[in-house]
Amino acid sequence: MGFVRVRFNNFKNIEPREMRWFPGLNLLTGGNGAGKTNILEGISIISGWGTLGRGEKNSSIPTWESGSSEAQLTGEIDSEEIIKVKVAKRFFIKVDDKTVTASDLRWKIPLLSFLSDDMSIIEGSSASRRRLVDMLLALIVPSYAFRLSEYRRGVRQKALFLKKGLPSMVVDRALLPLAAWLWRMREEGVGLLSQELEKLSELTPARIELSLKRGGAGLCADCEEDYSRSLFCYREREAALKFPIVGPHRDDVAITADGRQASSALSRGLRRRTAIALMLAASDGVKRKTGKSPVLLLDEVTAELDGEGRKILFDSLLSRDSQLFAATAEPFRLEIPCVVHKVEGGRIVESRQNE
Repeated sequence: MGFVRVRFNNFKNIEPREMRWFPGLNLLTGGNGAGKTNILEGISIISGWGTLGRGEKNSSIPTWESGSSEAQLTGEIDSEEIIKVKVAKRFFIKVDDKTVTASDLRWKIPLLSFLSDDMSIIEGSSASRRRLVDMLLALIVPSYAFRLSEYRRGVRQKALFLKKGLPSMVVDRALLPLAAWLWRMREEGVGLLSQELEKLSELTPARIELSLKRGGAGLCADCEEDYSRSLFCYREREAALKFPIVGPHRDDVAITADGRQASSALSRGLRRRTAIALMLAASDGVKRKTGKSPVLLLDEVTAELDGEGRKILFDSLLSRDSQLFAATAEPFRLEIPCVVHKVEGGRIVESRQNE
């Protein structure tokens, strides 16, 4: 699956125009501020995933025309369906003039993104690692995103009770089946990532192993019992902290390289290769479970990689049968068989086929 074309109308610094895309690797090159990341963001929005900025509100998205508050993205996918997204205070999405939800769109054109700050998958907070697993599961389990949203709503309600000094047992009972289900799904997701990662040994610099660490829990194997027992053990601490500390919202994924913590065992360049390998493993997991190859967005893909690392990375990318959009601000000299798009001032000024 992939995009044949995308038209940007009044979106950020992108000149209003239609851009055509190709199967395989589309490499976006150009200096900082040229518009490469904005192009990736437009593709993310038109795939149902929204903005790339963490927590960015639609109303804060700048537009090409000063004083305007709306933008529109129109794309054609290889199934010849036309997707239209109006970007205002919220997204209005249509496929072939029929209104759909963002969740519907994700199933129609699955997509995974790796941003410049997604190195935090290896070296950052647990939220980045949960996000990777959640993106994977949202694309292969129809009800996952909805149940995760329900769980988060319940956690916010429990936090409110704790802040007011009120008992939270009623909320805990409602959260128990959701928490147990999410733990089971995440364990399956981490297992799937591990299996697919083993096939990418040429990209990873060491034997990478993953394991799910249940948030505030891990007292026993059974998910329901673990949640109940952990709540009992930490009830007084939660009351003192006035915040829920047991449950999937506190999960982490332990990542080790040859038995050592990857964040300290690997150099920056090797951590980047490992983080990208995890994203590719997620893509392969989606294809294995759904039969669909996700579109991949990779920002600042060559940063911190030496010559050998770049060759290994692009050999891996070119071996895939999915559509990829990769951006780099660095001068690009590798002669690889892909389409290279030079971006300047919010427009693609040159597209050429490397041989």
